Amino acid sequence: MKFNITNKILKKKFYIDSRLVKENSVFLCIKGPNNDGHKYAKLILDRFKRTIIICEKNSIYLKNLKNSNRVIFCNSTKDFLINLARIKRYLLCSKNFIGITGSSGKTSLKDLLFTVLNKYKKSYKSQKSFNNNIGLPYTLVNQNIKSEFNIYELGMNNFGEIDYLSNILKPNLAIITNIGEAHLGNLGSIKNIAKAKAEIIKNITKQGTIILNQDCKFFDQLKKISKKNKIKVLSFGSTSKATVSYKVISINEIEIKLNNLKFKLKLNNINLNIINNILVCILVLSFFKLNIKKSKSYFNKIKLTRGRGNIVKYRKKIIIIDDSYNSNPSSLKSSINQFEKLYTKKKKILVIGDMLELGKFSKKKHGEIGNYLSKMRFNRILLVGKESKEIYKKIKSTFWCKYFENINIFSKYFKNVLIENSIIMFKASNGVGLNKLLNKKIY
Repeated sequence: MKFNITNKILKKKFYIDSRLVKENSVFLCIKGPNNDGHKYAKLILDRFKRTIIICEKNSIYLKNLKNSNRVIFCNSTKDFLINLARIKRYLLCSKNFIGITGSSGKTSLKDLLFTVLNKYKKSYKSQKSFNNNIGLPYTLVNQNIKSEFNIYELGMNNFGEIDYLSNILKPNLAIITNIGEAHLGNLGSIKNIAKAKAEIIKNITKQGTIILNQDCKFFDQLKKISKKNKIKVLSFGSTSKATVSYKVISINEIEIKLNNLKFKLKLNNINLNIINNILVCILVLSFFKLNIKKSKSYFNKIKLTRGRGNIVKYRKKIIIIDDSYNSNPSSLKSSINQFEKLYTKKKKILVIGDMLELGKFSKKKHGEIGNYLSKMRFNRILLVGKESKEIYKKIKSTFWCKYFENINIFSKYFKNVLIENSIIMFKASNGVGLNKLLNKKIY
């Protein structure tokens, strides 16, 4: 590949979805498990006059495109994308790149960091939840060259994936939000999950920095690995040992301590995820030597990403806490605990769907949630999914509860969940379908 051709291409907007392609852009034909972008190559060429197509030379769909001067052939479009992303990152070596990984909270933290940093200098964030071996390089090649702060999330299902992605991104500043039991089925133990998340550390740029969760039981282990790689460590948490810490003052106020600086923040929602995200933001502002006071007033206006714990006022007397996009044993217990402690005169209704990707540990972990719930107090509990039957077995004699084998059955009952004068929390892995159901019924 000649560099002048590459440089020309990198100035264009890239698309991998044929429905979104625009004139004078690049359509990259990706072959996925359910569809093949090569099918749409001729359609794109006919529809647009200046759009470039990148495709694999052995594709069966390209018999009539061999002579087109707007088609670039390669052995692998995935490799082509990744190589372009590496070049783009090299060209943007003077910019600040922030890589976020962790078992939960990546997207909400990315969105908050982007909103805050964008108040100071032009910023960029990876699109949606594009955080895998296609999503990350795809958003990197679409990176805005003028952006000073660039925030990306890195996801994983197994060993080596964080290493692979962070080696492409080469972050100056990395953040590990937490270590939980997501992907336990693939990795076998929470220790292995910590080891897999730690892969980001060795790919942080020279003399870079990492932000770690001081409250995480793997903090010392991650700190040790960071020091070994000569990476500076900053931390956040509830303990005063953290670089930035907090304590709850009242129902809607916290006190934050950053080194020798102390100040109070009023929040709309005392939510642990929100608090931790704010702490990380404050650390990032401090790291880049930006004026923290400029953003203090913004933190009490935080709106969570849909499905990540955001609050919806439905009708006059019903409040919905929508945490339906992600769930694992650690985050579910945290959400249950926070919901149970929430002071309100309204009825508390809890809707729980399956926690996915737990593999052979699924039955045990769902049973543990049942044991955990049995010590709590809720007005009603509804359970959705085959795995959640293990929770039902543990609590059916303790609570008013109902069990639904799948989302289709639950959907027919849904209107009965919406009881007047209640707060209803929905929590599940995305694959269960609660997220789609709420999008259809509530928003």
